[in-house]
Amino acid sequence: MLRFVTGAPLWVWPLLALLVYWGIKSSKQRTISANSAYLLPFFGLITINGIIALPNPSLSWSAFFILYALIAGATFQLQKRWIIARDGDQVTLAGEWFTFSVLMTQFVINYIGSATQIANPNLYASPIFLTLFASVIGATSGTFLGRALCIIRS
Repeated sequence: MLRFVTGAPLWVWPLLALLVYWGIKSSKQRTISANSAYLLPFFGLITINGIIALPNPSLSWSAFFILYALIAGATFQLQKRWIIARDGDQVTLAGEWFTFSVLMTQFVINYIGSATQIANPNLYASPIFLTLFASVIGATSGTFLGRALCIIRS
């Protein structure tokens, strides 16, 4: 387990710190620009490099897009409870821990993907791993699209 942690590239730890910061910041009420909602889906797609690297692209992309669309729709409904007000270009959002959970899930699944590719290439190439990995990436990425659509529509 120690090798799993110490073998990570150095850039991983500042990234984790930044994600934890953003996640904790989202747990408090905040006001953001409505225009920033246009960037949210792109933020969710940062993890797409993990899908690009997978073998069996048809299986991986299918799992990704199915969960991306399903979760985007579900998150659109969920976000309604966190949008407190919209005043012109400003949107006030309630604090929530959902964003923190999504960010940590994205970090962990990408870390697991990279470690599995190195430690067990056969598992990494298995259809079960590909489907689960792509599904989790699709689901977490879809949450950002759902939030963006809800903010834009509010």
